Amino acid sequence: MKLRIVIKMVSALLVGWAVIAPAYAQQAMTFFMETDQTKRWAAKMSGDGLEDIYASGDITEGTADRFLAFIRQNGVEGAKVHFNSLGGSLLEGMKMGRAIRTMEFSTTVGVYNPRYVEGANQNAICASACAYAYAGGTSRYLNEYTGRLGVHQFYSNDNASVSGETVQQISGLIVAYLDQMGIDAKAFTISTLADRNGVIWLAPSDALKLRFANNGVELPSAEIKLAGMSPYLRVQQNHANVTTRVLFNCEGKRIHMTFGMVTDPDTSAMIGENQKRSYLELDGKEFLVEMGKTGAVANQSVVWIARFLTAQTLVQVIKSENVGGWVDGFGAVRYGATLDMPTVRSKIAEFAKQCYGL
Repeated sequence: MKLRIVIKMVSALLVGWAVIAPAYAQQAMTFFMETDQTKRWAAKMSGDGLEDIYASGDITEGTADRFLAFIRQNGVEGAKVHFNSLGGSLLEGMKMGRAIRTMEFSTTVGVYNPRYVEGANQNAICASACAYAYAGGTSRYLNEYTGRLGVHQFYSNDNASVSGETVQQISGLIVAYLDQMGIDAKAFTISTLADRNGVIWLAPSDALKLRFANNGVELPSAEIKLAGMSPYLRVQQNHANVTTRVLFNCEGKRIHMTFGMVTDPDTSAMIGENQKRSYLELDGKEFLVEMGKTGAVANQSVVWIARFLTAQTLVQVIKSENVGGWVDGFGAVRYGATLDMPTVRSKIAEFAKQCYGL
């Protein structure tokens, strides 16, 4: 109860606070998307079921509610939000980010470009308060084909002096928000380095390191599950177009690794029936290759690649930066998924120690 009261108090303090370069203020944010049903259907088919929404202008009071009304009015179920904004209300930016996360939408920085003019997106920016709205995307895209993402310190619109305690409370709320969105708190520290009229632009590589951008790849999770009375470790990572699910079982002091690619029943069955070989990859190098039609098994919506790991091969897996599972069966085309190891390797190693009785 006390925590809820504190959050309400700090949220009240945020009203009237902004992160925007005032000399470059735009009009209030508006939203646009294709209304032609044929074009909408085509966009969904080519965009993994996501429709494109273009959000441009300042983030002002009520922007999040107008955004939600726009979603309801157009019957949008899945979307990628393209931002082009210098910023605005800090509180409203975070409110919009939470709405985007609740709906599991993706975000990027770009402009409406129906004629596909090369480089058009590079004129788009998402700075300051917009960056907090952008942070709400489950998939957050930033690369050489998108616009720029910038961070900026917060300040009061009326230039009123504030206590150090108030600044500390607001800073804490921002850091908590970034943590909730899965973003490194260092991003806030970087934003404080900019002066009132300055913006620090994040290079795509830096945004990825801070997890401000993830380009469709979420951080993996690892948790112990029970099958009957036997514990196993489940590691899962969501990508924009596939989910990787890896199970580690302990069988007689041996580790059994089952690498799964979650798809749909029809695709899973097709991959299983047409396989010519299956294998794992460690940092791009083929590993534990098995020829023929039995190395991978299709079970409902998942294609599984199962391998027993010796102590030596387990160490190789744990030390890898990236582990992949792949099935060849269509000439030069293969199907698979990958798992990023840095944040989950310690949990895999601990499970192995328990299995080996160390």
